[in-house]
Order: sequence, then structure tokens, then C-alpha cells
Amino acid sequence: MTPQQLTEEYIFAHDLREASAKIYRAATKALLKHFGPTATVQDVDHRAVLGWRRKVLEQGLSKRSWNTYSNHLRTIWGYAIEHELVTHSQVNPFRKTTVIPPRRASKTVAAEAILRARNWLNMQDGAERCTGERARITPAWFWLCTFEVFYFTGIRLNALLCIRKRDIDWENQLILIRGETEKTHKEFVVPITEGLVPHLSRLLQEADRAGFADDDQLFNVNRFSPHYKSKVMNSDQVEAMYRKLTEKVGVRMTPHRFRHTLATDLMKAPERNIHLTKCLLNHSNIQTTMSYIEADYDHMRAVLHARSLAQGALENVRKVDYSGSPQASAKPKPCGQPLARVSEALPQPPDTFEQSVLFTLMAQNLSNRAASASAAPAATSGSGGWGSAARSNLA
Repeated sequence: MTPQQLTEEYIFAHDLREASAKIYRAATKALLKHFGPTATVQDVDHRAVLGWRRKVLEQGLSKRSWNTYSNHLRTIWGYAIEHELVTHSQVNPFRKTTVIPPRRASKTVAAEAILRARNWLNMQDGAERCTGERARITPAWFWLCTFEVFYFTGIRLNALLCIRKRDIDWENQLILIRGETEKTHKEFVVPITEGLVPHLSRLLQEADRAGFADDDQLFNVNRFSPHYKSKVMNSDQVEAMYRKLTEKVGVRMTPHRFRHTLATDLMKAPERNIHLTKCLLNHSNIQTTMSYIEADYDHMRAVLHARSLAQGALENVRKVDYSGSPQASAKPKPCGQPLARVSEALPQPPDTFEQSVLFTLMAQNLSNRAASASAAPAATSGSGGWGSAARSNLA
């Protein structure tokens, strides 16, 4: 049996989305590119897989792409071993062949960039309405609606493409996301927020005007403009719009980045409801949700500041103005003053840490000066000290 036959057997036995089946076939195609089109399952052993891994990584394949190949092929081989489609070995050759990829840069989009993109889309919509001429992205009202749906809901691109007209529950202000369109195969709903209402309202009105049936694809730009010829809207059309936004704003934007941005923003909220975030993004486990959330350094700084206040550590770094304090106005006594009177010149011990340190340093300084003053006469006296001893030696 060939790897390609194994892959088709696995796809036949599972209810996969078209996008998922495409990834399994792509992984198998990459395998055959290395092992050759005539390779059999017997040719694919653990050491051979490791050699393939080393070669493609050296050629520049990203570690994440390799892990995608490895994980999908491991699943295919695991199915084959379990159902005895492969009998020459019970060891999965793709077991423990993934690598640790570098952590990706932040996938969130700054609020300021989102605002600029929204303003530009609104300008395009206004220009089309006023002039009747085709905007750079057309119809602009449709792409503005698409943009706002991704911003307010964080749904996946495939989920948006699969929304039917009947999936909009206008009475209860909900959008149904069907399980067969989701990676998790779980059906869920997302609320229609106040900011999204005018955009969806216009979309539904335009759909009624165009004669949409209840089961028709609702987000289908091809039916709202004569400039498109396809019957069904696909991901390429959405991604092309986001590329234009990226070019205009100068910040990379994609529907998936809006998911990361939404997750991070929700966790910045005072309640920080991780369960709400998980449900809205329709994740199967909490670890996936956590991986979507970027570090909030402003919040981190505030927490550390609150900790320093609570433990009194902030006093150690706070700058204090001593211009009117006793320490600033105190004058050291003359050097010849007796040591016994030094204590009279010292200021009273302060309460704060900074003043305590300053008090100690001043006390040491005044004590050293008093000690030097009392020792000086003995050193210069004609009846003793170093001077008299030196003169005796010279004589």
C-alpha cells in the first residue's frame, strides 16, 4: 500500500471538512516529494522520517510547517496501524518527530490601526454613495460589514463563509455558527452587539433585495456587485481585501489576528473571564485560549506597582524634596569644636527610609570631622607628636 492510498482511506473513514482533507493530502504530497512517487509504506520508517526532517529544515522549511506535516501523517499512520492496514510494523514512524518552533511575534492588531482601517473603509463607502463610482474595494459597505463582523465576533474565516441567511436570528440578536463549519465540530452562537447591528441590518436588506433564499451563503460579495463573476465567495476574496487594508494602514491585518486581538482585549477587562473568552472563540480546551492571549504589559506594570506599594518597597525609590527639611538647613560645627558637643548639632531621627539613610550619613560625616579636629592639635604641638619626635631624631 502506498502513502497516498493510506491517506485516502483515512479521509474516506472520517467526516472531515474540505479544508482539513486538503491539509492531509498536502502533507502526503510533501512526503512523496521526498521519498519518491513510487514509495511504499515500508519505505517510511522512523530514521527515514528523521532524515527527511533534517533535509527540509536545512532547506528553509519552517518548524511550524514541518510540525503540520508530522502531526497529520502521524494521525494517518496511527489509523493504519490500528485498523491493520499496515502490518509490517506496529511502530508509528512519525512518533516524536515534531520540533519546538520559535515563539511567534504578537498577532494582535493595535486599536489605533483598527480605527484607521475602519475610517478608511467608511471613507470608501461614503465615496461610493456620493459619486456612484467604484471604490478601491467594492462594494465598500459589504467589506465594511465583513470587517466589523470579524472585529466584534472573532469568528473564523471559514465560519463567516458558511453563514446562511437563516443563521441570523434577528429577533434574539444572535448568529448561529454550525458545527460542520468549525474545526471543533461544535455548534455555537455569538451575540450581535450594538455596533454590529447597522451593518448586519443593511446586509440583510441588500440580501432580501437580491432575492436570497434562507439557505444561501449570506456573505457572498459576488451577488452584491457586477464586478465579480464567481457564484460562491471564497477565502481568497476575503484575504485580498485584508491585503489592501494592510497596504493602506501599514499594519498586517487578517481575520485570525482579529481573533487574537479580541481574546487579548477580553482578558484585559476587569472581570477577565477566561471561560467567556473560550466559549466565544469556540475552543475545545483552555490551553488553546491561553495561547491566543498576548501579554498585557501595562497591566503587568500596574500589578507590580501595586505590589511595591503594598510591601512598602516604593519608599526606597521615591524622590523626596529636602529643600525645607532640617537636614538641608543644618550646618556642620567647626572642626575645632569638642567631640562631646557633636550630638547637639545632629538633627532628630526622621521617620522615612530616605531621611534615615541621610541622617546616618550626616552623623558619620560630623563624627569624622570632630575626630579630625581633636586629633589635629596633638599632631602639630611642639611638645610632642610627630613634629617633636622628628626634631629629636635630626638632632
